[in-house]
Amino acid sequence: MLKIYLISLLSPLCLSLMLTPVVIRFAKYVGAIDKPDERKIHKSPTPRMGGLAPFISFISTVTVIYFLFPASKLSNYMSSLNWMIAAASLFIILLLGVCDDIWILKPGQKFFVQLVAGSFVYFAGFRFSSFTLPFSSNVIELGFLSYPLTVIWVIGITNAFNLIDGLDGLASGIATISCMTVASIALLHHDLTIAIISIALAGSLIGFLKYNFNHAKIFLGDSGSLFLGFTLAFLSLQSSTKGSTAFSILIPVLALGVPVIDTLMAMVRRILKWFLPEQSSRSSAFSKLHSMFLPDRRHIHHQLLAQGLSQREAVIVLYLVSCAFGICAFLVTAGSVNSSFIIIGVGIFAAVSARKLGYREMSVIKNGILLKVYCFTFLKHSIIQIFLDAFSVLTAFFISVLLITPANLFQDGLRYLAYALVVIGTIQLFAFVLGGLYKHTIPLLGLGDFIQIVKSALIAVLITAALLSFFPLLYISKNLIVVVMLDFYFLVTLIVGSRISFHALNYVFNRESSKGKKIIIYGADYKGLIALQALLNRKENEINPVGFLDDDPHLEGKYLNGYPIFGSHWRLEGMLRKNIVDEIIVANEEINLNVFSRIKKIATQFNVPVRISNLEFKSVGSSINKVNETILTQARKLNTKTARIVLEGK
Repeated sequence: MLKIYLISLLSPLCLSLMLTPVVIRFAKYVGAIDKPDERKIHKSPTPRMGGLAPFISFISTVTVIYFLFPASKLSNYMSSLNWMIAAASLFIILLLGVCDDIWILKPGQKFFVQLVAGSFVYFAGFRFSSFTLPFSSNVIELGFLSYPLTVIWVIGITNAFNLIDGLDGLASGIATISCMTVASIALLHHDLTIAIISIALAGSLIGFLKYNFNHAKIFLGDSGSLFLGFTLAFLSLQSSTKGSTAFSILIPVLALGVPVIDTLMAMVRRILKWFLPEQSSRSSAFSKLHSMFLPDRRHIHHQLLAQGLSQREAVIVLYLVSCAFGICAFLVTAGSVNSSFIIIGVGIFAAVSARKLGYREMSVIKNGILLKVYCFTFLKHSIIQIFLDAFSVLTAFFISVLLITPANLFQDGLRYLAYALVVIGTIQLFAFVLGGLYKHTIPLLGLGDFIQIVKSALIAVLITAALLSFFPLLYISKNLIVVVMLDFYFLVTLIVGSRISFHALNYVFNRESSKGKKIIIYGADYKGLIALQALLNRKENEINPVGFLDDDPHLEGKYLNGYPIFGSHWRLEGMLRKNIVDEIIVANEEINLNVFSRIKKIATQFNVPVRISNLEFKSVGSSINKVNETILTQARKLNTKTARIVLEGK
C-alpha cells in the first residue's frame, strides 16, 4: 500500500517538473500571456496556461496506477460509470479554462459551462444529501435541495480558487494543502480512491510550485484555477460524505477554508457596500447585483499586501491559515473536537480578520449600514413594527408555557398550544393597537412612551389571563399566575428591546463615527447630558466628545452616558498639556464666576476656545417686535401690500 502512495506522490511531481517548461513555451506560442494592469500585482507579461502541466501529470499518474494495480479498489471505482462522468466533466472544465486563457470568454459563457459540468458531478453521485444542524446531532435530509446546493458548491469552489489566484504560488499552494487535507480525511474513512487521487493532485502541484512561486515564471491561469477548484469541489464532497460523520457540509468548508472565506467575505462586503453613504442611490438593482461578480483589489491577499506584507509573506500567512483549517477539518472528522466549537471559532476568526484587514464595509455599526437598514425597514413602516411585535408576543407566551410545563404534557398538547398562540397573539396585538402603541415616533421615544408600552403589555397580559381562566390549556391552569408573570416579563423585555435597539445603534454609530475636535464638557448634570446629545446628533461628525469635568467630588471616576467624568476643573490644565482637549463647552451658564474665570484663563493660555451651551425659555412678548421687524423686512422685498397683510395678521 505504501508503494501506491509513493507512486501517487512522486510520479506526478517529477512529471510536473519536466512538463512545466514545455507548457511555458507553448503558452507563449499560442499567445496565452497575462499582461499587467491596474488590478494585477505582477509587473511584466507572464505566461498563464500553467494548469496544463499539473493536469497532464495528474491524469497520467492516475491512469498508470489504474493499470499497475488492477486488483485495487481504485481500479474498481474508476471502471464505474460515475467516475467516467466525473472525468468527462473535469475535461470540460479544463477545456473551458484553456479557451479562457487564450481568448478571454464572457462570464455568462463560463458560468453556463460550469453549470453543465456541475450537473454532471451531481448525477455522477458526488453530492450533498444531508447535513447536521449546528449545535445539535439532528441530521436533516436535503431532498430536492440536494441538487442546487451541490451545484452551487461546485461552481462556488471552482470560482473561489480563481479569485484567490492573485499572488505567485497562492492558489497552487493552498490547493496542495487542501489536497492533503482531503487525502487524510479519505484515509480516515478507508477511502483509497479519494486518498490516491488527492495525493496525485498534490504531487503535481508541488512540482508546479517550483515555477509558480514568487517570482513566478508561469501562472496557473483559468485552466489551472478552474481545474483545481472543480476537482477539489467534488473530491471534498466525496470524502466528507463517507464514514460515520454527518457533518457533510462543515468538513469540505474547513478543508477549503481560505478560498471559501475569501469568496464569502467578498460577496458580503460587496452587498454591504450598496448601503454606504457615498454609493449612488440611483443605481439599479441589476447593476448592483452585477457588481457582486466584478473583480477588484480588495481580496484577502490584496489587503495583506496593503498591510505592508511582501508577496511571499502574504502567501506564507495564508498557507498557515489553510493548514489550520485543514487540521480542524481532520479533527472534526475524527470526532476529536466538537464541531460547534469549530463553527464558533471560525466565526470569531472571520470577524476579527475582517476588522484587521481594514474592510470598512464589514463594520456595519460604525459605518451606519445597520442603522440605515434598520431605519428603512423598521421605523418607516408600522406594519413591520406589528410583525415584529407579533413575533415578540408569540415568543414570550411560548417560552412562558415551555418553562412551566412538563416535557410529556408539552409535546402532547403542542397542537392545542399552536391554536392558542394564534388567538392570544391576535388579542394582545389588538390591545397594543387600542393602547396607541403604533402612534409613537420611535426615534423620539422618551420615558413616557416606555411607560405606555408597559401599560399596554400589562393590559394585554391581563386579558390573556382572563381568557385562560375560562378556557384551561395544558398545564397552564395550575400555574396561571406564574405564566402571566413570565409572559409579562418576556413581553415587556422584547417590545422595549426592539424599540430601544434603534437608540442603541444610533448612540454607538454616533460615538464610533465621531472624529475631529476633541471636546470636554464642564457640568456632569442633565444640561451636560443635553449638550452631549446635541453634539452626538450633529450631522457633521467633525467633533469628538471625550468626557466631562465637574467639581462635585462624588462624581469623579464615574461615567455619564458612557463617557468618563475626569474630575474637577483643576484637571483641565493637565489635559490641555497632553493635547487631550481641543475645545471646552460649559453646559451651565449659571456656573460659578470664579470657576469660569479659571477655566477661561487656562483655555486662553493654551489657545483653546470656550463655548457656553445655553438652555433657556424666553417669553414670546419680549422678542415679538424683533420677529415682526424681520418679517416686515422680508415682506417689503416683495411689495407693500404683503407687508401690511403680515403686520395685520390677515
